[in-house]
Amino acid sequence: MTDSGAYGATKPGARSGTNPGSGAGMLTPAQWCEHNSWQLPNGVLFSAEAAGNDPALKPADYRSALDIAEMLNGADGKKPTPEQVRMIEAGPAPTLVIAGAGSGKTATMVDRVIWLVDNGFVRPEEVLGVTFTRKAATELRSRMRAGLNTLRRSRRVAPTDEELREGIADPTVLTYHSYANNLVKEYGLRLGVEQDAQMLGDAQKWQLAAQIVQYWEGELPLDKDGVPVSAATMINQMLQLSDECAEHLVEPQEVIDFCTEQLAAYAAVPDPRRETKTEKDILKVQRLLRNRRVYARMAMSYARVKARMQVLDFGDLMRFAARIAEADPAIREGERARFKVVLLDEFQDTSHAQMRLFSSIYGADEAAGIPAHPVMAVGDPKQSIYGFRGASDGQMFSFYRHFPTEHVQPLFLSIAWRNDISVLNAANHVAEKLKEVPEWVRAADGDITAAQVPDLRPRCALVGEPGSPAFEQAAAGMVGRVDLTYHDSDREEAVAIAERIAAMRAQAVREYERAYAAHRSGDGSVRPRLKMSEIAVLARVHGQLDPIRVECERLGIPVQQVGLGGLLSQPEVVDLVSALRVLADPNRSDALARLLTGARWRLGAADMLALGDWAQSLVRERERALREQMALRMLAEAEDADDAAAISLQAEHLRAAQERLDETLKGAVEDSSGYASLIEAVENLPQDGADGEPLYGEHYRGRRFSPAALERLRAFAEQMRVLRASLSEDLGTLLYEIERTMLLDIELAVRPGTDPLGSRANLDAFHEVAAAYGMSAPRINAMIYAGSDGVSVEEGDPGARRFLLSSGGVSYVMGFLAWLERADDEEKGLALGAVEPDPNAVQLMTMHAAKGLEWDHVLLPGLCGSATGGQTPNLWQMSASTALPWPLRGDREYLPSILETAEEITAFEKAKDLEDYLGEHKEDAAEHAGMEDRRLMYVAMTRARNLLAMSAYRWKSASVAPQPVQPFWEELMEMLFKSLFGMGTPTVDAPSVRFQETMDTPWAAPQLVGMGLSYTMPNPADKRKKVHLNHVRRWVEQLAESKYRLVEPVTLVHGTVVDPSNLPPTPDEAALLEDLELYVDADELTPEQAEARANAQVQYAEQVQRYAWALVEVMTPALAQDWQLAAPSVRARTVAENCTRLNLPVPEWIIEATEREKWREAQPPQPGFSPTVAEALPIEVRGQFAQKNYEDRNPNLGAVLTAMWPFDPLERPVIWRWASDDALTQGTKEVLRRGQHEHLEREIAINSSSRREAVERAALAVELAVGAWEDDLHQSGDIAGESANHSAPAASAAHGESAIPESLRQQAVDWEREADLLLLMMGQTDPVLSDQLPGHLSASTFIRLSEDPQGTVHQLMRPVPQRPSRAATIGTAVHALIEEHFGVVPSADPLETPDAEDTVGVDLPGSAAASAASASPADSADPAELADSSDSADPADLQEQGEFTFEDDFEESESELDASVQRLWERFATSEWGSDEWKDRIWAVEYPVETHIEGVSLRGRIDAVFRTEDEDGERWVLVDWKSGARPKMSTMQSRRFQLGLYRIAFSRIMGVDPERISTVFVYLGGKGVAEVWDHQIRGGLPTEAQLAKVIREARKG
Repeated sequence: MTDSGAYGATKPGARSGTNPGSGAGMLTPAQWCEHNSWQLPNGVLFSAEAAGNDPALKPADYRSALDIAEMLNGADGKKPTPEQVRMIEAGPAPTLVIAGAGSGKTATMVDRVIWLVDNGFVRPEEVLGVTFTRKAATELRSRMRAGLNTLRRSRRVAPTDEELREGIADPTVLTYHSYANNLVKEYGLRLGVEQDAQMLGDAQKWQLAAQIVQYWEGELPLDKDGVPVSAATMINQMLQLSDECAEHLVEPQEVIDFCTEQLAAYAAVPDPRRETKTEKDILKVQRLLRNRRVYARMAMSYARVKARMQVLDFGDLMRFAARIAEADPAIREGERARFKVVLLDEFQDTSHAQMRLFSSIYGADEAAGIPAHPVMAVGDPKQSIYGFRGASDGQMFSFYRHFPTEHVQPLFLSIAWRNDISVLNAANHVAEKLKEVPEWVRAADGDITAAQVPDLRPRCALVGEPGSPAFEQAAAGMVGRVDLTYHDSDREEAVAIAERIAAMRAQAVREYERAYAAHRSGDGSVRPRLKMSEIAVLARVHGQLDPIRVECERLGIPVQQVGLGGLLSQPEVVDLVSALRVLADPNRSDALARLLTGARWRLGAADMLALGDWAQSLVRERERALREQMALRMLAEAEDADDAAAISLQAEHLRAAQERLDETLKGAVEDSSGYASLIEAVENLPQDGADGEPLYGEHYRGRRFSPAALERLRAFAEQMRVLRASLSEDLGTLLYEIERTMLLDIELAVRPGTDPLGSRANLDAFHEVAAAYGMSAPRINAMIYAGSDGVSVEEGDPGARRFLLSSGGVSYVMGFLAWLERADDEEKGLALGAVEPDPNAVQLMTMHAAKGLEWDHVLLPGLCGSATGGQTPNLWQMSASTALPWPLRGDREYLPSILETAEEITAFEKAKDLEDYLGEHKEDAAEHAGMEDRRLMYVAMTRARNLLAMSAYRWKSASVAPQPVQPFWEELMEMLFKSLFGMGTPTVDAPSVRFQETMDTPWAAPQLVGMGLSYTMPNPADKRKKVHLNHVRRWVEQLAESKYRLVEPVTLVHGTVVDPSNLPPTPDEAALLEDLELYVDADELTPEQAEARANAQVQYAEQVQRYAWALVEVMTPALAQDWQLAAPSVRARTVAENCTRLNLPVPEWIIEATEREKWREAQPPQPGFSPTVAEALPIEVRGQFAQKNYEDRNPNLGAVLTAMWPFDPLERPVIWRWASDDALTQGTKEVLRRGQHEHLEREIAINSSSRREAVERAALAVELAVGAWEDDLHQSGDIAGESANHSAPAASAAHGESAIPESLRQQAVDWEREADLLLLMMGQTDPVLSDQLPGHLSASTFIRLSEDPQGTVHQLMRPVPQRPSRAATIGTAVHALIEEHFGVVPSADPLETPDAEDTVGVDLPGSAAASAASASPADSADPAELADSSDSADPADLQEQGEFTFEDDFEESESELDASVQRLWERFATSEWGSDEWKDRIWAVEYPVETHIEGVSLRGRIDAVFRTEDEDGERWVLVDWKSGARPKMSTMQSRRFQLGLYRIAFSRIMGVDPERISTVFVYLGGKGVAEVWDHQIRGGLPTEAQLAKVIREARKG
């Protein structure tokens, strides 16, 4: 039977309307696959492909993929592409779908399920979807359910009777491991696996493996020197081998047999046996084979222990599932009957065991009579990046080998919905080499090849053929951008990335401001929303992201670093674990110190020292008691002796007895006391005497506790006693009790910047960890704590030991703490609590973690150095990091595996020939590793929608040689060359192909010079060494040799100007010759003359070099920019013309390129050629050209960072950078030599990233919440007592001072001197400080900043509550009356947030802003303006006018305040401003403005905005009402900044010429209404440059 669209089934009895499988005429899924046709409910077979060719074959009620898309998305909604339609409507035969990045594979899989169910081919519960992560499974499941619910609402899918009884069924969507786990749970007993077998985490695996290694008695693995490797290496290698054996279904015994066979073969090869200094490859191979054999024996013991304990790891799970699937045909038939359609997602990341599992159940085997099953595997071989987890990059190509079918027809999804054209061009170019099949690949016939995988195409390809008008029009709107930036150093790269992100965010704010202003002006637009671009920074490892995160935080950019471990290092978790340690282990004084000095108990250094002294005194008391006890015992023994009367009490007898006593006590005291335990000291604190004073004892000589500390310590000890009684409870209950007792829940709930639920994320994650640990902990702890007493030799295994399960005396909490210590190392401190991604934050993550995600802008830093992390890839024979020999792997056909059999090895007659053979194939391993890294780069690049910014750097902080850029970088530079040499030029494989030509004439290759790359080339003089060359340095040398001079500005082809105005003075060759002529005629030069002549020559050479470097720094960016502005079709001509204009030689190869450009220009357009796509190349190339970065030595090498200690724990330490160790030593000597510390100037270094503000605000919030009722008490009875106690501290201080011994007093003076010297030394270096300003400032704060930068910065970072201002209260009331008069609602500001105040948080209670807000809750005045109303009433001015003063009484009556407000309102109402003329001109009141200067957001509210007209058009008047009197004009110099800020911000928002905006202060206080217009202020309003200068000065401190 052939595919013919729709036709009747051959089986009799087909009935119309029956469900698949329900009638006698229904075929099985295997028969569907045989015909590659689906069966309709009426029994008719149907092929969408055949029906597409002949519409008559289409059933009446059939709905195609396009019909279903219209039903789901509407007539104008999104429809599937032709490629997606083929995938949706594909037949049931096993099908491989290669779906490129961003091609919509998930949506298409969902549409396929809906299409199958809608047309009655299968029921929803008969569909199985499998993917890799739980997140992906959840998304796939929810999409399927949503689509199917739409079908149910349309009544196309009626529920069955069973569904009506038990609920609606949905498709089953699982992860690969979940599917395997279900099989093992259900059928594992057949292999001896109990249903309650527990899963092990990485830390528990390590604990088990550590026990195997600790008690191992057999042969040990050795290093190259014949020394056993470390225990940690043994553990890791044994676990790696165990995991790889499970992934590839290999038993450890097979590894032992293989290694033994290989060793015998290598030993049979004749060896000259000559001694060599280094280990030969062949000897290394044999050593590693012996080591693998040892690890395999350890792995066998490890497997036996797991089996005995009934625990599994993830490798075991997949291995057992595959064995179950292969062992019993009934299981296969049951799974096939349950799931008639199977969808395998992310198929490129499957391992060999996963492939065997699913092929055993759903694959065909003609020899065994097993038919095919409907399976569709979807993936992208270019995105196979999890090789380190066991994934096989060649698995996808061998799909049809494991799922054979007669209907082999792979499908492709190649339309990229995500990426713009330039991003696609770059990604496709990097992935081009993945199409090349290496020689070592041994793919079977019929396998898919990489060359068959198409490149991704832009989404505009759907509207027409490339080159057509429709295509070009669509492509013009999705060009996108790719940047290549080369930096001086890794630190410069981090700074530049953070600044660029800040600029992106600022641009988004400016665009919002413009849109919001247009909306406010009444243009009919929808009210805009502020939407920041989605930005991500992706790197290979988290270490590359840390400096970028620090720089972003310095600039106030919100960041989220995703995928980090470190749960155990979070403060709240550390406190919780510390409490557990204190409860369970009396020796953990470090954990106790953590708790006592934390926020809950707040013990200071003096009291902690007193606690240490008290602990030491307890040790001495115990020793004294033991001495007395032993002395009494010896005396009793002597008295009981027969010759007691003969005992002499002479001195010698006493000394002998004392020696005996000391010898006896030596061991007794050590055994009983150990060391001074702080925990014991807390539990045995001094008790109070009858007088209420603590009793320390007559022998105590240490420090004494302060009364507050003693009270807190006693409360802490009582809490620990209560908690210790809960140790018998389960771990979860104990942790919650600790959390509640320590008030951790309250501390987290008031943490600034987080909501109460989100703040608990890490604590909740830790509770989940504890619960998961409890599942398998009893079995693990029983084995671990059995120790050596629980070990005995196992019969038949003389090299290993087994462990007896014994739980006697095992501490559950101690076991949990031991596991946490191991998890800190093996699981990166455990994963942090899950927090919802912040769309406003910049995402920082690794490239691996970014798979499946996308952002508007993606930045890829650090694309230099070794792509493999410094490890040189090698063949499995010579790589210690490769555990399982490649010949035993299931994917060996796609690995560069050689010498797999003993016959291949023994075929060599000499060991040297074998050595050479191994050496020849080392490059194969490097090629294989390079392909993995190339796929990772492809994944990272395709995450970007419209901007891909890639960067590298020349110098790494600690590198000696320049960092070479990675191959992908040069390949992207190749795209720039293609515009010169033609898109199909085969000779342009990389820029280095034209290296010699471009190096001889670097000015003709601006794309290379503009990058400033350093190339690592073989040294012609010594092939074993390398040299570092670059175009920039070469150009400098040529300019110096040719005596090139640039005198006048030169305008290049596309308008870029080369300006020589900033060049240093031209080298004066005439003056040099004149100096040299003085010494020409002399017969013999004196030493002074010879030195002068040499100095003149050196000085001239330095001038020439300096001038040449300056020339390059001026010319290179200009040439590169002009080249980038040129269209690719004219770039060669642009280079030639620019060379001519700069009077530089035009090389021959550029002339040839110009001719080719002219010839191509005259040719008619070729079919399928798109100019837009061709020109979408990397359009931004930037480099650095400072001379110091092109030296042979790293300018950053040797730099020393020092942190000043001690420092405030709530602050970060101030770090200083020294040029080298010598500079640090010399600076220290200079400081110590000077002395005179009394003359040092002390100042506080402010660090904007401190925790102090947040902690103080949290403490203040708690204090206010629990102590509000004390306010009245403090205002009444306590006031007298407060004054009475003022003298007490002074008296106690005087008493304490007199009690200080002179030795301690001198020691304190010495400490002070050392601190002063350190402060002086700090002044000798340049500080590396964070930015001192917050991310935003109010207008009033900016005024204070202009007057007193340092004081204002201190106030911002140390906000102090202030008394409520009477003027602020009055000003608020007057503002409200004025707003009511104009009848305009105050403008709401969408940018305002709870943390909009410039103190980096909410207003502190008691501040002017807070008091004003509380006085008038309905008033929407900006806090900055409330402060302005306060500022406007200057104390001196008010006293001079006799109106108001700030020394007002807080008990002023409400009637007096009302009278003041009424007086000011009457002045306004009777003034010109209160007239109807100005009322008609009002445009807005309380208008919010914001603008960005020097990266700082300046915010404020304009009290009133008036719109007027004159002969030139529209004019604007910005008014700021002041409730005080007009101040002296001298004070207006600082206040003019407020008006200047308002005018600049309003001009930017409205797009109005600043000259059309007038500003005025209107003062209502004093003797009448007074005005100060901007033109009346001396110097006028400040410019933007002057505003920026204020911020720069403040940052300098």
